[in-house]
Amino acid sequence: MAEEARARPRRLGTARVGTSGWTYPNWRGTFYPKGLKQADWLAWYAGRFDTVELNASFYRLPGPAMVARWAEIAPPGFLFAVKASRLLTHERRLAGCAEPLATFLERLAPLGDKLGPILFQLPPNLRPDLPLLESFLAGLPPSLRCAFEFREPGWWTDPVLRLLDRADAAFVSFELAELRSPRIATGSLAYVRLHGHERRYRGSYPERALADWARWLEAERGNGRDVLVYFDNTAEADDAVRNALSLRRLLGHDPAG
Repeated sequence: MAEEARARPRRLGTARVGTSGWTYPNWRGTFYPKGLKQADWLAWYAGRFDTVELNASFYRLPGPAMVARWAEIAPPGFLFAVKASRLLTHERRLAGCAEPLATFLERLAPLGDKLGPILFQLPPNLRPDLPLLESFLAGLPPSLRCAFEFREPGWWTDPVLRLLDRADAAFVSFELAELRSPRIATGSLAYVRLHGHERRYRGSYPERALADWARWLEAERGNGRDVLVYFDNTAEADDAVRNALSLRRLLGHDPAG
């Protein structure tokens, strides 16, 4: 499937690794120092990572003042990947989305150049529909970087991958315990979500599993693709943080701070 990808300039892609969100009370006293106010958590996080995946936006639109505050706190070069509203993916199911999509993107505008890809996580009961996806892609702003996580395996086909590649949209490779997509990259971005190696949203990734991902990611960087990886095993302890730091080291990118 990857052989269908269009030719790209030979450059080494960038690599960023982070977590899905940063406001986890179970990180207090391990990743976040005891006594650090929650209002200061993003600044602490952004001093150690250069990207985060914002998931709260799936449930409700953040207020303009909040988005502007995030942009102010995050240092130059920091990147927010943002999960699209469930109104688009789970309620409208990619159909008739022009108005709510415009509202969603307008709300994110204060992030400026700190806005990374928009993540569209499709529900597992959305059956493959190539014309639907093609129409949705055609309605996206040309400059918008986007990624699609298909929970229904029927989407993992060559026609879908070719469509994403032509649109420079990323196929999200993911692990959700027993449910695992193929490792595939489309467009100019390799986007990976690691929700849990053996248990959903919890448990630490063993070093051998991280090393295996690092080899694949390095190959994609060698193909000229940028790499984004987010750990979503956030339900207990600080496994996501520790795994993210470990993968950064394996990719030769020592964490800041």
